[in-house]
Amino acid sequence: MSGPWRRLAPAALAVALAHAAGPAARAAEDAPFVTPQRDVDIRYALASPDPSVPLQHQRMRWSAGTRRQRVDPEGSATYMITDYRAGRLTVVDLARGARTVIPAPGPALSEPGQRASGDWSRGETLLVAGEQCTVWHTRDTDGRVSDVCYSDEGDLLQAAQGDRIVVRAEQVSHAAQPEAIFVPPDGLRTIQAAHP
Repeated sequence: MSGPWRRLAPAALAVALAHAAGPAARAAEDAPFVTPQRDVDIRYALASPDPSVPLQHQRMRWSAGTRRQRVDPEGSATYMITDYRAGRLTVVDLARGARTVIPAPGPALSEPGQRASGDWSRGETLLVAGEQCTVWHTRDTDGRVSDVCYSDEGDLLQAAQGDRIVVRAEQVSHAAQPEAIFVPPDGLRTIQAAHP
């Protein structure tokens, strides 16, 4: 992954891809769901642009009912909670006992049941982490061709640029996600973002 790809969590990556073709007023007839349609817990491997750097891992949990996402990078005391209804991203830093709240990045996610807008071309079907997904050819926000594999329920299971996989699901669970994991712990001090 290069540039902003490395910093994007899978759902933010989906947002970037889904809206790369511009602010289309309606969803494409033959396009994927890019927002999970039900609760999901996915563990991902993310590739660095430097092939000598080992894969990074993160866990992404999604609440379909509240449209909130939590991303936990492996081995970090920092995690992110995005509330897409409120348009708010909260970065929780347990090591510093702090949280920073900023506007959620990118445009709003597609509504549940709404397919992505933009230019999509259907490809082959794959099995990733035991889940079936369809490869969709599109372009990212920088205009690069990307192949993104979404399940029929909108779960991002793999993303590739050229012949290189940059994001791949390793484990998927559709268990209901408890409300508490999307609420920052009490007692954290608030730090103002340097560039909100």
